[in-house]
Amino acid sequence: MLNEDVINEIVDVLVRRIERVNTYTIKKIAESIAKIGDVMPSKAQDLAMILKYGGDYEKIVNEIAKITNLNADEIDKIFEKVAKKNQSFAKQFYDYKNTPYIPYDKNIALQNQVRAMANITKETYKNLSKTLGFAKYVDGKVVFTPLSETYQNTIDDAVTSLLQGKDSFNSAMSKTIKELSASGLKTIDYASGYHRRLDSSVRMNLQGALRDLSINLQQQFGEEFGADGIEISVHEAPAPDHSEVQGHQFKNEEFLNLQTYGIAKDYKEKEIDIHIRDKNGVPTPNFRPIGQLNCYHYVYNIILGIDEPQYSQKELDAINQRNEKGFEIDGKHYTMYQGTQMQRKMETRLRNYKDELEGLKSANLDTNEIQGKITQTTNKYFELCQKSGLKSKLERLRIKY
Repeated sequence: MLNEDVINEIVDVLVRRIERVNTYTIKKIAESIAKIGDVMPSKAQDLAMILKYGGDYEKIVNEIAKITNLNADEIDKIFEKVAKKNQSFAKQFYDYKNTPYIPYDKNIALQNQVRAMANITKETYKNLSKTLGFAKYVDGKVVFTPLSETYQNTIDDAVTSLLQGKDSFNSAMSKTIKELSASGLKTIDYASGYHRRLDSSVRMNLQGALRDLSINLQQQFGEEFGADGIEISVHEAPAPDHSEVQGHQFKNEEFLNLQTYGIAKDYKEKEIDIHIRDKNGVPTPNFRPIGQLNCYHYVYNIILGIDEPQYSQKELDAINQRNEKGFEIDGKHYTMYQGTQMQRKMETRLRNYKDELEGLKSANLDTNEIQGKITQTTNKYFELCQKSGLKSKLERLRIKY
């Protein structure tokens, strides 16, 4: 059965490539800055012209294209893997109903269906890579600048700063690299003006596409073998609004009630309410349907009564108890779910810091301050992991390029 951990493991391969190309881009821009800083001011304009219309910028564009194509090729394999896992889970119900079952490797119609959905996702992914740039605050507003314009502006700023003196150059370029690292490569929807980090966009879009694939296949398989209910997947440290619903089975009509009204009875007649509660525990009018609005749960079509849920109620209660028991750090109590949110924030901060470090090193600028921030944040991260028991994910933050 698919769950959040399995999907994250699959998606991480592609996202790590995006993170590495992000670092590569910042390093190459920084290397151009270093070249400006190494020449006599009288030669800076001539070098700037060479850098702006070739050189490192072309290498950046080529690297982004290479990673884009590499990841696009990988999407077909990922979709096939997820499709096979869904079909493998459904096989028990085909067998129970004595319904014809065609394995994936021989099911041409299913293969074509999965390939078509993968192609849609690949096009979305390639479109993300066509609108890349960086964002920074200007007069209190976030301004997005396309990659080519960012590169050329950085070269112009480097020349101007060099003409003002070495100290001015070092200060201005350190600030520029910090801004680029804090932003990271972003992709923008020009219609709405909304922009998001490329690695975050790739993760969000791919997770959503795989969730849609799973839902569509489960519905299709369920119709073929005559499903009369669903089961919801399970993961550790669930969000509070979905902690009571995961692992439960529902009749089809009750699951529809859950998705429509936020409240329903599970197969054992227990009432489940997924409305979001305020800080006092009082339900609000708002709720997140399962598998939507950043929910990481998956839904599986089943035949009720022929198979026990994947997790017993005792096991589900234990997961929720571990979540609520949580941990204490800096004199405050946190649930395990809150701990995972803290982890993600620290990991993002460390990723930005490490990009800044690589950029400063490539530009031959002072790194003492950022190395101090990395050490401080890393120590705090390991303290969080040690006190919470959450698994460290710093291994994937290592810069290898």
